[in-house]
Amino acid sequence: MTMVGFRPPSRRQVLFAAGLLPLGLAGPARAAWPDRPLRLIVAYPPGGTGDLVGRLVAEGLGARIGGTVVVENQAGAGGVIAARAVSRAAPDGYTLLLAGNAIFAIQPHLTDVGFDPLKGFSPIANVSESQRVLAVRNNLPATTLAELVAFGKQNPGKLNFGSAGIGSSLHVMTEMFLREAGVQAVHVPFRGSAPGVQALLSGDIDFMIDTAVIQYVLQGKLRALASVADRRLPQLPELPTLAEQGYPKVRTSGWQAVLGPPGMPAELIDTLAGHIEAMQKDPTFLAGLERLNAVPSFRGPAQFNTDLAEDYRQFGEIIRGTGIRAE
Repeated sequence: MTMVGFRPPSRRQVLFAAGLLPLGLAGPARAAWPDRPLRLIVAYPPGGTGDLVGRLVAEGLGARIGGTVVVENQAGAGGVIAARAVSRAAPDGYTLLLAGNAIFAIQPHLTDVGFDPLKGFSPIANVSESQRVLAVRNNLPATTLAELVAFGKQNPGKLNFGSAGIGSSLHVMTEMFLREAGVQAVHVPFRGSAPGVQALLSGDIDFMIDTAVIQYVLQGKLRALASVADRRLPQLPELPTLAEQGYPKVRTSGWQAVLGPPGMPAELIDTLAGHIEAMQKDPTFLAGLERLNAVPSFRGPAQFNTDLAEDYRQFGEIIRGTGIRAE
């Protein structure tokens, strides 16, 4: 018996219905993704920690997709230039952004960035967290965080602290800590972490929260009072976190993450997030992060989006409350 108008399904139709066709082959004119190199736009200059994290991600992602991921550094304006470029790119999975939370949670409160920090991107996954320490000069009369707070309260305005610049993430985090502790201290901004750390080593400033201080703490040249992270540092396992010492409300997040342009298909976001999650178990990737004083930290699209909104809310509250203004 022959059914009029009936045609057996093609092999392509069967595979598509079963979900076995490669991503991007739903239409006859579309090629499998990826069919050309991806661009990972990194919001930092070459050679810095953010750039090196981006190169680790590019290498790991390229190996997993069986293609090439090209790192493109677009530094400037606190990372806003790179973010703006990605926010305006096609949502086809070929242009991605590697950036930190300051671009989304701090810069929009200080200047017109030209994009919506919460709706102008497709959050894909958190990659890593920076390990940071609150360190003081060795001759400061405070050997614990409690003693630093007590000294600050007894001598209002006499303590000073350094940061990598006005409106930098560590400037805002330090202001958050000071507000929670009820301490007044003077901010001394520097052009980057390195000169700030040198000022701390020479005794020109009293304390600083940064990643770059860790090596000098290990050498005995600076004194560490707290881990500024959600966990203790592997290098300093006896050093308690801020939360353990009574400051759980201080936002210590210092993440690097991958985002895409707005409107990316959910299946493409999930595919990329899955590859990034797999990197978290890759010995080469983990060793690379360890060299950068960073730890793996995966949060998928939904959780990452929630945390991004919370960072934006909390940092904005501190910026408004302390009157921080852009340089």
